[in-house]
Amino acid sequence: MTRTRTVFLAVSMAVVMLFSGALLASRGTTDVLFRALGNLAEVIHLVETEYVDELNQEALSMALDAGLVEPLDRSAAVLPPDRVDDYLELVASPPPFGFGLSSRLGAAAVQFVFPGSPAEAAGLVAWEVIELVEGVNSRGRPLWQIRLELMDHERRGQPVRLTVLDREVDERREVVLEPREWTLRPASAEQRDGATVVRVEALADSSVAAIAALVPEGGKLILDLRELHWGLEAEAIALADAFVDDGVLGGWQGRRAGSRSYAATAGTVARQPPLVLVGSGTVGAGEILASALQRHGAVLVGQKTGGQAPYMSLARDGDVAVWMPVGQWLRADGQPISGNGIEPDEAVEAAADGEGDPALERALEILGRELEKAA
Repeated sequence: MTRTRTVFLAVSMAVVMLFSGALLASRGTTDVLFRALGNLAEVIHLVETEYVDELNQEALSMALDAGLVEPLDRSAAVLPPDRVDDYLELVASPPPFGFGLSSRLGAAAVQFVFPGSPAEAAGLVAWEVIELVEGVNSRGRPLWQIRLELMDHERRGQPVRLTVLDREVDERREVVLEPREWTLRPASAEQRDGATVVRVEALADSSVAAIAALVPEGGKLILDLRELHWGLEAEAIALADAFVDDGVLGGWQGRRAGSRSYAATAGTVARQPPLVLVGSGTVGAGEILASALQRHGAVLVGQKTGGQAPYMSLARDGDVAVWMPVGQWLRADGQPISGNGIEPDEAVEAAADGEGDPALERALEILGRELEKAA
């Protein structure tokens, strides 16, 4: 793998140098891309000639990979040929040890933690910075590499040692993730003021049946998507279909990948659309689901969603494989969800810690008002 990536880096550098030469030969050009390529070529040249130690080609290659594609999407990856299948399995499964990985302050960070997971048992908290993974600094490492390392440890039943910057005391602490059997919970339900509140937590394969079983045959229903950080797009469409009898549920569109729309099928688990809670933590599959329900009459309550719903796919050219956004999931108005988010029909400011749940209270008020009108 090292030889392949070193060759890839060398070829990439040669191409960059070629482009930068064309740039210097044509000083009148103002093309932004060519200026950027020229800058990149100069940076690579300076690192090669001035760096204090002998240059680690593998490390530089991975750093360039991360810098090129991760700004497009935190899950984007330039993959070694021998890890493509592993990464495709990774993105289709709940994250290893039950926590999502993102970036913060230039290093890896905890994006979310699933209840009941090894990550929760180890005390990981959302948006803590992970400085070291098995003694290796996460700064500058591509996230795909760390994700695969976590998956490899989980597969082998090996613990993972992390050094984490604690959010509460602003100090470093050591965390050990212990591999063990755990069950991903798709949703939970509770009764509030005569309404059933179903909190959707994940949309893994075959989650729809478990979530539908929590929906009452009649009565008031609130679907809480505020903590739906991870899920499969197909499951989001399937769950929306469970509440919609007819019409278009949603779709995506790409520049070269084409487009696709999804239509509802007959039959629903509820007599009317649920009232839906959304917030900045509603991203990806949660936004696809919220958009589908909103376009079919569901009232959205809370704050604008996170705006992170790209359509990801694997693009290949010879030995180079890139997992990246090739399309965008669209709102009902035809605009991309990514970068825009979904606006709630009833905007409610987020509460400070310990100040209750104003979005849920507002949703219960709306349901009570609708019940009075019906009476």
